[in-house]
Amino acid sequence: MAQRTCRICGDRWDHPQFALREMMFGTREVFDYFQCRRCGCLQIDVVPADLSPYYPPEYYSFNPRAEAWDRKPPLRRMLEKWRVGNALFGRGYKLARIAGQLVDLPKEVREVGPWLRQCGISSFRARFLDVGCGTSSWWLDTLRALGFRKLCGVDPYISNDLEKDGIPILKRKLEEVSGEFDLVTFHHSLEHIPDQSATLAAARSILRKGGFCLVRLPVVSSAAWEEYGTDWVELDPPRHLYLHSQESMRLVTERAGFDLVDYVSDSTEFEFWGSEQYRRGQPLMAEGSFLRTPWQSDFTFRQMADFRKRAKELNRSGRGGRGCFFLKAVAREMVARDDRT
Repeated sequence: MAQRTCRICGDRWDHPQFALREMMFGTREVFDYFQCRRCGCLQIDVVPADLSPYYPPEYYSFNPRAEAWDRKPPLRRMLEKWRVGNALFGRGYKLARIAGQLVDLPKEVREVGPWLRQCGISSFRARFLDVGCGTSSWWLDTLRALGFRKLCGVDPYISNDLEKDGIPILKRKLEEVSGEFDLVTFHHSLEHIPDQSATLAAARSILRKGGFCLVRLPVVSSAAWEEYGTDWVELDPPRHLYLHSQESMRLVTERAGFDLVDYVSDSTEFEFWGSEQYRRGQPLMAEGSFLRTPWQSDFTFRQMADFRKRAKELNRSGRGGRGCFFLKAVAREMVARDDRT
C-alpha cells in the first residue's frame, strides 16, 4: 500500500486499494481506486485528464426519450393539473374533486411526489435545475408533465445548448449557471464530477433561502458493495469518480453549506442482476444482457422477483446501494461563521 490523501476528508493513510474494470461497455480497462479508512469514500486514485471518451454517443443519458409525457389535449392537462395541485400542495380541493370524475391522478405523482414534498415545493411556480441530465432529463420531463414550467437542465458533456419540449438544457458547468432556484437536483450525476466540494458549494450559491438540493447516487456503505465487491454494478469506473458513504456525504455537504435533513435508500433489482452479470464477466451493454435483450437473459422470473424483494428489504433498513440525500441550504451567514471558526 502507498499513502494517499482522501479528497473528501483530507485523511492521508495507507487506504485499501482496488483495481476496478470498465464493464458498462466491456472495454475492461482497469482503474485504481482506494477507500478512505476515515470517511469510507471509495474514490478513483487519479482522475483522467479527459473524461469525454468515456461518454460515447451511445451513453444512456445522451439518448432522448421517444416521446414527451405531456402531449395531451389541453383540457386533459388542465384537469390533471387541478388534481396534481391538490395532491402535492393540498389546495384546490373542489376543482380536484370535479377533475377526479373525469381523469385519473397521473402516476408520476406517486413517483416524485414524496421527493417534492420533502423538498418543500409548495406551488407550480417553483424553479428547478437538474445537473448532469444529458440531452434528455426524465426528471424535468416528469415535472413538465405534472404542470411545472420553470425548468432547466445543465450538462458539460452534451455537444451544444438545446431545448426539448420547452425545457432549456445548457452545455456548461454548474459553476457557470446564474439565477436562483428552489430545488437543485443531482440524479446520479454528482459521482461523475471531479470537485465534489466546489460543485455542492455552487449548488448552494444559486438556491433561495431555505431551498433544497436532492442528491441521488450509489452508496458504498451498503450490502451490495459488501456482497459483490469489485463486481458491484454501481462502481462504473472511471465515470463514477466517487462512491460515497453516508459519512463522507455528511462531511462534504456540511462543508458546502447544507444541513442533511433526511436520507432514504432507493435501490432496485438492477443492483443485483447487474452485479450478477459482472460476476459472470458479462458487460451491461453486451448482447444477451438483461438491459438490452431481457428475453434472452439467463435470469428467471423467480430470480427477478427475488432481486426486487431484496432491494425493498434493504431500502427499508437503509442498506440499499442507492440513496437519496435531502439537503437544506443553511443561511449564508451561518456558513461564513463556521468557516471563520
